[in-house]
Amino acid sequence: FAPHATLRNENLKAVPTNLNPRYSFDNFIKGDSNQLARAAALAVANNPGGTSFNPLVIYGGTGLGKTHLMHALGNHAIASGKAKRVAYISSEKFTVDFIEAVQSDRVRDFSQYYRSMDILVVDDIQFFAGKEKTQDNFFHTFNALQQLGKQIVLSSDVPPKELKGLDERLISRFQCGLTADIQPPDLETRIAILQKKSQESGIELPSDVIDFIAANVKNNIRELEGVLISMLARASLENRELNPDLAKDVLKIVVHELRAP
Repeated sequence: FAPHATLRNENLKAVPTNLNPRYSFDNFIKGDSNQLARAAALAVANNPGGTSFNPLVIYGGTGLGKTHLMHALGNHAIASGKAKRVAYISSEKFTVDFIEAVQSDRVRDFSQYYRSMDILVVDDIQFFAGKEKTQDNFFHTFNALQQLGKQIVLSSDVPPKELKGLDERLISRFQCGLTADIQPPDLETRIAILQKKSQESGIELPSDVIDFIAANVKNNIRELEGVLISMLARASLENRELNPDLAKDVLKIVVHELRAP
């Protein structure tokens, strides 16, 4: 929500999307664990508000690609001309902006701003829990967008029916579209991800190193990326070969750090 955003006609074209241009469908590795979510996201990007997937709710654990898909969806819709006004925002940022709007007596501007979107993408809706006034505003924003035939895309760590601390009427709205999960990637998908990431880094990673990392890092994609980045850094800074021994050293440090609370 822009600090001094208004909805005068001359300002309607300019909207900060907050989308990361690095995330696309092309560099999202498709596998059995994410096939439905990716297909649904692409369908929505090609026809926002025109499918029965409204809202589209993508859920799954940390680091599995939910945010990547949501950014890819928004980027694709804008690039293909399917949508002009797209906003990506975390539920925490939405809450902070709403509180600031209340304090500055600008709730109407806040509400109109988000209700003017062609696609509203809200990440981590579980953090709306316990925030009653924010939930109420989002409920009315949700209804307004749906009535206008606009697209809503949400993510959470659990399916809507398992969300705690949220108003039942919100949960009911979240369940009226498509809910698609993303599971931890299987071995083949992990290998494909590492191959893709190493290519993007301009490094040809030996197959035995890729196989070793993929066999030992099973939880999420973020850990895979963390191990790969650390390996490349240590190989360069310490003048070491990219081999399973280096991968083993990195795994002892990086995976432990990533899993630390």
